Amino acid sequence: MASQESNFVKKNIPRLLRRYKLSYYKENDCIEYFITDNGTKEQISYAIIFSLNRHSKQINVSRFCPELYKQIESKYLSAACFYLLIHHFANIYHLSEEYSIFLQTRPATYKKFFSRLKDFDLRIKGLKLCETAEVRGEYLPLDVDTSMIDEKILGTEEIPFRV
Repeated sequence: MASQESNFVKKNIPRLLRRYKLSYYKENDCIEYFITDNGTKEQISYAIIFSLNRHSKQINVSRFCPELYKQIESKYLSAACFYLLIHHFANIYHLSEEYSIFLQTRPATYKKFFSRLKDFDLRIKGLKLCETAEVRGEYLPLDVDTSMIDEKILGTEEIPFRV
Protein backbone atom coordinates (compact mmCIF):
# COMPACT_ATOMS: atom_id res chain seq x y z
CA MET A 1 0.00 0.00 0.00
CA ALA A 2 1.29 3.46 -0.88
CA SER A 3 2.34 5.84 1.88
CA GLN A 4 1.45 8.98 -0.05
CA GLU A 5 -1.39 10.26 -2.18
CA SER A 6 -1.61 8.54 -5.53
CA ASN A 7 -1.57 10.41 -8.84
CA PHE A 8 -5.21 9.36 -9.23
CA VAL A 9 -6.13 11.22 -6.04
CA LYS A 10 -4.02 14.27 -6.88
CA LYS A 11 -5.83 14.57 -10.21
CA ASN A 12 -9.43 13.79 -9.20
CA ILE A 13 -9.94 15.45 -5.81
CA PRO A 14 -9.46 18.94 -7.34
CA ARG A 15 -11.98 17.98 -10.08
CA LEU A 16 -14.46 16.94 -7.39
CA LEU A 17 -13.99 20.12 -5.36
CA ARG A 18 -14.33 22.43 -8.37
CA ARG A 19 -17.83 21.11 -8.92
CA TYR A 20 -19.10 20.18 -5.46
CA LYS A 21 -19.14 21.35 -1.86
CA LEU A 22 -18.76 18.71 0.83
CA SER A 23 -20.19 19.12 4.30
CA TYR A 24 -20.97 16.93 7.29
CA TYR A 25 -23.03 16.58 10.41
CA LYS A 26 -21.41 14.78 13.35
CA GLU A 27 -23.24 13.08 16.18
CA ASN A 28 -21.17 11.06 18.68
CA ASP A 29 -19.31 8.38 16.66
CA CYS A 30 -21.33 8.87 13.48
CA ILE A 31 -20.92 11.34 10.62
CA GLU A 32 -23.33 11.98 7.78
CA TYR A 33 -21.85 13.65 4.71
CA PHE A 34 -23.56 15.82 2.10
CA ILE A 35 -22.56 16.72 -1.45
CA THR A 36 -23.94 19.93 -2.92
CA ASP A 37 -23.53 21.13 -6.49
CA ASN A 38 -21.53 24.40 -6.47
CA GLY A 39 -23.51 25.84 -9.38
CA THR A 40 -27.09 24.92 -8.53
CA LYS A 41 -26.67 24.59 -4.72
CA GLU A 42 -28.72 21.38 -4.99
CA GLN A 43 -27.86 18.48 -2.69
CA ILE A 44 -27.04 15.53 -4.91
CA SER A 45 -25.98 12.90 -2.37
CA TYR A 46 -28.53 10.41 -1.14
CA ALA A 47 -26.90 8.92 1.93
CA ILE A 48 -23.27 8.93 3.01
CA ILE A 49 -22.90 7.71 6.58
CA PHE A 50 -19.76 6.53 8.36
CA SER A 51 -19.61 5.33 11.95
CA LEU A 52 -16.80 4.41 14.29
CA ASN A 53 -16.65 1.00 15.95
CA ARG A 54 -14.07 1.58 18.67
CA HIS A 55 -14.29 -1.99 20.00
CA SER A 56 -13.48 -3.58 16.63
CA LYS A 57 -11.25 -0.67 15.57
CA GLN A 58 -13.23 -0.18 12.36
CA ILE A 59 -14.38 2.67 10.19
CA ASN A 60 -17.83 1.39 9.30
CA VAL A 61 -19.12 2.67 5.97
CA SER A 62 -22.83 2.36 6.77
CA ARG A 63 -24.04 3.98 3.53
CA PHE A 64 -22.17 5.36 0.56
CA CYS A 65 -24.57 6.77 -2.04
CA PRO A 66 -22.97 9.98 -3.31
CA GLU A 67 -25.04 9.85 -6.52
CA LEU A 68 -22.11 11.33 -8.44
CA TYR A 69 -22.42 8.74 -11.19
CA LYS A 70 -25.68 10.43 -12.23
CA GLN A 71 -23.85 13.68 -12.95
CA ILE A 72 -22.32 14.69 -16.29
CA GLU A 73 -18.60 13.93 -16.73
CA SER A 74 -18.36 12.31 -13.30
CA LYS A 75 -16.00 9.42 -14.01
CA TYR A 76 -13.80 8.73 -10.97
CA LEU A 77 -15.46 11.38 -8.79
CA SER A 78 -17.12 8.80 -6.52
CA ALA A 79 -13.74 7.18 -5.91
CA ALA A 80 -12.15 10.55 -5.14
CA CYS A 81 -15.03 11.36 -2.81
CA PHE A 82 -14.66 8.04 -0.94
CA TYR A 83 -10.94 8.66 -0.52
CA LEU A 84 -11.44 12.18 0.79
CA LEU A 85 -14.25 11.25 3.19
CA ILE A 86 -12.42 8.25 4.67
CA HIS A 87 -9.48 10.51 5.50
CA HIS A 88 -11.74 13.25 6.82
CA PHE A 89 -13.55 10.78 9.09
CA ALA A 90 -10.26 9.34 10.36
CA ASN A 91 -8.87 12.86 10.95
CA ILE A 92 -11.94 13.88 12.98
CA TYR A 93 -11.48 10.90 15.32
CA HIS A 94 -7.64 10.88 15.21
CA LEU A 95 -7.50 7.28 14.01
CA SER A 96 -4.29 5.31 13.59
CA GLU A 97 -3.28 2.49 11.25
CA GLU A 98 -4.76 0.06 13.82
CA TYR A 99 -8.16 0.85 12.29
CA SER A 100 -9.56 -0.87 9.23
CA ILE A 101 -12.40 -0.05 6.86
CA PHE A 102 -15.53 -2.21 6.93
CA LEU A 103 -18.62 -2.17 4.73
CA GLN A 104 -21.34 -4.42 3.43
CA THR A 105 -22.42 -4.28 -0.20
CA ARG A 106 -23.67 -6.41 -3.05
CA PRO A 107 -20.95 -8.46 -4.77
CA ALA A 108 -21.66 -6.67 -8.07
CA THR A 109 -21.16 -3.25 -6.43
CA TYR A 110 -17.93 -4.49 -4.87
CA LYS A 111 -16.68 -5.71 -8.25
CA LYS A 112 -17.73 -2.58 -10.14
CA PHE A 113 -16.66 0.03 -7.59
CA PHE A 114 -15.04 -0.91 -4.26
CA SER A 115 -12.54 -3.42 -5.69
CA ARG A 116 -11.10 -0.63 -7.85
CA LEU A 117 -10.22 1.62 -4.89
CA LYS A 118 -6.57 0.61 -4.81
CA ASP A 119 -5.64 3.03 -2.02
CA PHE A 120 -7.51 0.88 0.55
CA ASP A 121 -6.97 -2.74 -0.61
CA LEU A 122 -10.67 -3.54 -0.06
CA ARG A 123 -11.40 -7.27 -0.23
CA ILE A 124 -14.43 -9.49 0.28
CA LYS A 125 -14.00 -11.34 3.57
CA GLY A 126 -17.26 -13.26 3.44
CA LEU A 127 -20.71 -13.53 1.95
CA LYS A 128 -23.89 -13.23 3.99
CA LEU A 129 -27.57 -13.77 3.38
CA CYS A 130 -29.40 -11.60 0.85
CA GLU A 131 -26.41 -11.44 -1.48
CA THR A 132 -24.37 -9.24 0.82
CA ALA A 133 -20.59 -9.19 0.76
CA GLU A 134 -18.61 -8.21 3.86
CA VAL A 135 -15.70 -6.08 2.72
CA ARG A 136 -12.65 -5.07 4.74
CA GLY A 137 -9.72 -2.90 3.84
CA GLU A 138 -6.74 -1.09 5.22
CA TYR A 139 -6.68 2.42 6.54
CA LEU A 140 -3.30 4.08 6.24
CA PRO A 141 -3.17 7.50 7.92
CA LEU A 142 -1.97 10.14 5.48
CA ASP A 143 -1.69 13.88 5.83
CA VAL A 144 -4.66 14.66 3.58
CA ASP A 145 -6.09 18.16 3.61
CA THR A 146 -9.80 17.87 4.42
CA SER A 147 -10.27 21.43 5.67
CA MET A 148 -12.61 22.23 2.76
CA ILE A 149 -15.30 19.96 4.26
CA ASP A 150 -17.60 22.19 6.30
CA GLU A 151 -19.34 21.11 9.48
CA LYS A 152 -23.08 21.68 9.71
CA ILE A 153 -24.23 22.71 13.18
CA LEU A 154 -27.74 21.63 14.13
CA GLY A 155 -29.85 24.71 14.75
CA THR A 156 -27.88 27.18 12.63
CA GLU A 157 -29.19 25.77 9.37
CA GLU A 158 -31.45 22.96 8.37
CA ILE A 159 -29.70 19.66 7.73
CA PRO A 160 -30.45 18.75 4.11
CA PHE A 161 -32.68 15.74 3.82
CA ARG A 162 -34.04 14.10 0.72
CA VAL A 163 -36.91 11.66 0.56
